[in-house]
Amino acid sequence: MSKKINQVEPNIADDDILSVNQYISSDSWVTEHKITRELEDQIGKFVGRKYSIAVPNGTIALYLSLLASGLSKGKRVGVPNMTMVATINAVLWADCEPILVDVNDRLCMSLESLKSVNNLDGLIYVPLNGRTEEGLDIQEYCENNEIVLIEDSAHALGSRYESQNCGQLGKLSTLSFTPHKIITMGQGGMVLTDDLNLFEYLEKIKTFNRSKDKSDWHEGFGLNFKITDLQASLGLSQFAKLEHFINQKKEILKHYKHYLDENLIINFYEYETPWFFDIVCKSIDEKYQLSEYLKQNNIESRDAYPPLSKQSFLKETEKTDMLYSESMAERILWLPSSTNLTESQIKSISEKINIFFKEN
Repeated sequence: MSKKINQVEPNIADDDILSVNQYISSDSWVTEHKITRELEDQIGKFVGRKYSIAVPNGTIALYLSLLASGLSKGKRVGVPNMTMVATINAVLWADCEPILVDVNDRLCMSLESLKSVNNLDGLIYVPLNGRTEEGLDIQEYCENNEIVLIEDSAHALGSRYESQNCGQLGKLSTLSFTPHKIITMGQGGMVLTDDLNLFEYLEKIKTFNRSKDKSDWHEGFGLNFKITDLQASLGLSQFAKLEHFINQKKEILKHYKHYLDENLIINFYEYETPWFFDIVCKSIDEKYQLSEYLKQNNIESRDAYPPLSKQSFLKETEKTDMLYSESMAERILWLPSSTNLTESQIKSISEKINIFFKEN
């Protein structure tokens, strides 16, 4: 049997290992310091934000963004019905009231659905899977209606809207660096903003709100949400290859489109960087049959995120009409999507998919 093809895996190379080894051998204290500042600066400049704050993960990045924006107890915050559960959990953690909003045919929040919701204080927009869709129009809608906009760009470092980068939308934006993201530090997240007051608030609250470094006097409430320079040393090495990873993702999409029926694939625009490659089956049963068939051929796939409205602990959450997301999500299968996939592997995966549909 051929070697298993994972649905996704981190792309760690010799230069990444060297970067971490050099750092750990440098008599450092390992904790957050100069290397983390360098990573924040480089990613901030790439995205086009003035300020960047590294934190332990994307969920914490969202939570701190909500706190910094004044979105706390009782505030109504809109969330797309198709996203990783961390998006809504951060809203619950901040003691806000989440409102679920349906998605459009490219799986991002629907502006039409959003307009049916009254009295929103905040909104988290998710360029799901690197697709950006109506993000700019939703940004304008939020500005016109005094709704605080936060962008959960966990999937979308390196992707773009038509006129700006992912990571630039709204008052604050967040990134994630878990092993299946386009660059990884194992864990890690980042908050980005152009507002100096928000930046200073975030810097204080993530470091116990100390009156100064190495002091045990505190100016107010604070927490410990620092990362480590050890992680940042891997992050810098990975970030140096971001353009290569972006090109790899786009090449993989090109190969899937060449070997598969394009009607199966939810397409990406040229300015968008794919995160995962998704196909849409006719039914949930067909999706599970295809997933099992691929598994038998040593090819791993993954279900798309289930709609948040279907999660048992969220069933009582206020929501818009969910007909689209609830019928669409259950039919989506994520194919192998690692940046180290070869054309030969993609051809093999596609051939198996084509055989399955021909026989069924």
